[in-house]
Amino acid sequence: MNLIFRENDNKANITFYNGISLEQIKDIDKRWNEIFSIIHKEVFKYINDDNLCFDENENSELFPIRKKLTGNYYIDAISYSKQVSPIGIQIMITTRFTEHCLTGEDDYLGLDVTLFTKSKNDIFEVWGIDSYSI
Repeated sequence: MNLIFRENDNKANITFYNGISLEQIKDIDKRWNEIFSIIHKEVFKYINDDNLCFDENENSELFPIRKKLTGNYYIDAISYSKQVSPIGIQIMITTRFTEHCLTGEDDYLGLDVTLFTKSKNDIFEVWGIDSYSI
């Protein structure tokens, strides 16, 4: 399934935790295109993984069902936190995927992608993806 990032009418909720400074946020924010590229790649892999996103003809109790997805998603929230062990910055991006419904589309699947970097110039590691129904 191809994915299309859609701007949402509501601005993403941005939160800061554990003593991260505004200067650190600004430094990380300069790398937003890189972060977004990683997020898009990771959610694309998730949606197209048959072990994580299912076909409709499988067990009807499984979630999520790929056929229900519109292919559109948006960023709902971003949180930054300073980590002590290991030392660095954790970034959690909350994405929401929409499903087809009678009135157009509505939220269906949430994917939280957690990234980590040791410093403002270090690589971003993907620490995980958590999914949930909306």
